[in-house]
Parts: sequence; structure tokens; C-alpha cells
Amino acid sequence: MSKVSVSFRRMAVALVIVTALVGSSAWASGAKEAITVGGKLDVEAQLLTEMYTQLLQHAGYTVNEKLALGNSIIVHKAITSGVIDLYPEFTATGLNTLGISSSYDPQKDYEAVKSGYQAQFKITWLDMAPLNDGYGLCTTTALSQSLGITTISQLVPKAGTLVLASPSDGIDFIDGLKTAYGIDTSSFKSLQKVDYSIGFASVSSGSAQVCVGYTTDGSIESQGFLFLTDDKNGFPQFHPAPIVRTSVLTKYPDIATILNPLAPKLTTEVSIQLQDQVSQLKSGGMSVTEAVKQVAKQFLQSAGLIPG
Repeated sequence: MSKVSVSFRRMAVALVIVTALVGSSAWASGAKEAITVGGKLDVEAQLLTEMYTQLLQHAGYTVNEKLALGNSIIVHKAITSGVIDLYPEFTATGLNTLGISSSYDPQKDYEAVKSGYQAQFKITWLDMAPLNDGYGLCTTTALSQSLGITTISQLVPKAGTLVLASPSDGIDFIDGLKTAYGIDTSSFKSLQKVDYSIGFASVSSGSAQVCVGYTTDGSIESQGFLFLTDDKNGFPQFHPAPIVRTSVLTKYPDIATILNPLAPKLTTEVSIQLQDQVSQLKSGGMSVTEAVKQVAKQFLQSAGLIPG
């Protein structure tokens, strides 16, 4: 046998031994596979995704982050196909995915999506946050005063004289007000289907009197608008929670103990403040991605969830 072949065999044996040692060392130290975290496109969803990522990283996980992966349909397909392991989802969106109507009780809605996702998709919902990123009806402060309306109940008898401006994604939820208030989009004088920001412009210009707003939109007050109080809880609430493939959670149950402490820290007011911080950093020339990472890190540190 030649010296070359002997040398090659020795190298091969050494490689096998090293590979075995590395493998056994990883096993002995409880090394974990990488976790893939995804999220939706809007700034709030990016902040939640980044917070989950940083919490897991500080707990020793390697994270493949897919920030701003896509819309609700895309991220749902990603988790059900195993492309991602977890992402932030909202309770009312979960109900819509399951084809279940809201009970208009946030806890019951949460229990419904929790059991429904486990049964249908083998996906576990972790703790939901008090943050509510839902829909509301808005008007200007001046119109609220002149019309004498501060609640949706006060709006009801006057709806037939008012024009409603709504983005397409808000129409189903306005129609859903039929149960609690007896009104839907057909109850208004007319309906303008417009992009979200155009709705506020329509009310400001006088071509509409009421528009649909997102409850975590921090610009609403600064534009001189206010939300009409949903005094009968006619809008379903959108509370975020990490949702995780159950097979992954079974393998790494500490994911729940790592992420759940974040939930009570996330309120609607906090979300508005964090999105405003991202907006300010963006105005200063920072990219949205970098701004999201910085704001998420600072919030987690201030909340005592990661070291300062």
C-alpha cells in the first residue's frame, strides 16, 4: 500500500473521530437547532418579530429571522408548511383563518383560536398581550362636537346622514357591528372604499364624516381625530401572541417561558409609542429594519427582559 493511501486513510479516520466528538459534544451540551422566526409587513408586526428574535437569542438560541416575510396569508402558509417555526399572530385574524365568528369576549376568542389552531394546524398559541390592534370608527374632534357623538351608540341614529370612508379590510368589521349596534356599511348615507390614509383625508375635506382607523395608529390624535368609543364591544379585539409549531415547542418547551413574560408588557399605548420611535428614527435617515432592531432592543432592556 502506498504512503499516499495510508495517509489518506489516517486522515479519513481522524475526520470521522473529530466529527463524532463534535457531535457528542453538541449532544452533551444540549445544543439546539436554529429556530426560524417570521413576521408580517407592518411596523408593529416587525417590532414583535424582532422582540421574539432577541429574546430567543439572549436565551442561547440561534435564530433565522425572516422579518417582514409577508402578509397574513403568506406567514400562515409559511408556518403550516414548516418554513418558519413561529411568528406573532392576532386573535381576530386567527378567528378569521378558522372561519369562526368573534364572541366579542377577548378571552373566549383567545381560547377559541388556541384550541382551533392546535386541532387543525398543530400550532400552539402562547400568552396573548393586552395590546389591541383592532379597528375603530373615527371622526375629527370638531365633527364629534358638532354632531354630539363620542360613542358608536350615539352615532347609530345619525349614520344615515353620514358618509363612511373605509379601506377594504375594514368593511367586514363594520358590517360586523350589526350584532351589537344594529348597523352595517349599508346603514350609512354612502360608503367610500379608499386606501387607509385617504379615509382621513376624505373626512378632513368634508367628503366623508366618519372613517375607519387602526387602534394603534399613533397619528390619529395628531391629525385632529378621535376614536368613537366602542361602548358595546362591537369590534372584535386583535390581541397578539407568539404562535409556535407544536412539534418545535414539544422539543424546546423553554420557548414558552422565554417569550411569555413579554406579553403583559405589551399594551396598546406601548405599541403606539414604539411605532412612533421607529418613525422618528426613520425620519432621521435610519432604515426601517435598523430602527426596528434598535427600538425593540431598547424596549426589552427597559422592561428588564434582556440585559442592559
